[in-house]
Amino acid sequence: ELGTLVVVILKARHLHQPSFYKQDPYAQAVLSGQTQRTKPEPKGGQHPVWDEEFRFPVLTDPGKDKVNRQLEVSCWKDEPRGEDKLLGKGIVDIESTLKTGEFDDWVPLETSGGARGELYLEMTFYANTPPPLNRRPSKLKQSDRLTRPQSYHP
Repeated sequence: ELGTLVVVILKARHLHQPSFYKQDPYAQAVLSGQTQRTKPEPKGGQHPVWDEEFRFPVLTDPGKDKVNRQLEVSCWKDEPRGEDKLLGKGIVDIESTLKTGEFDDWVPLETSGGARGELYLEMTFYANTPPPLNRRPSKLKQSDRLTRPQSYHP
């Protein structure tokens, strides 16, 4: 394992609402075959807020077609008496988040019917190994970096 990806599913906006009645939407995230979901927000309608945190192990092996670097997020309409309805889904490539450590943004959702709103995610990656000690570039010119002042005589 490379580390842990902490995913906060914050909220959604402009979700598809198939019926007149306010729906009870929930969100779901899937990474490397592991699925986690929020609680349905009663009467959350098109703009639900969840603010729920999930932790996913990040596997060392990116997998076939980088499947272990694709976070699939989706929003669903909770249907107590039947099959839940997909409101929209999107994919986030977590590769850059593994490098920068953070991601806070809207993820566009869609269905076969087109664009279906957006889901706001906050992700933080915690590596199991200490971060590399990359030095920031020096303000000195490369040629001046290791030279001593002319008046220096040991």
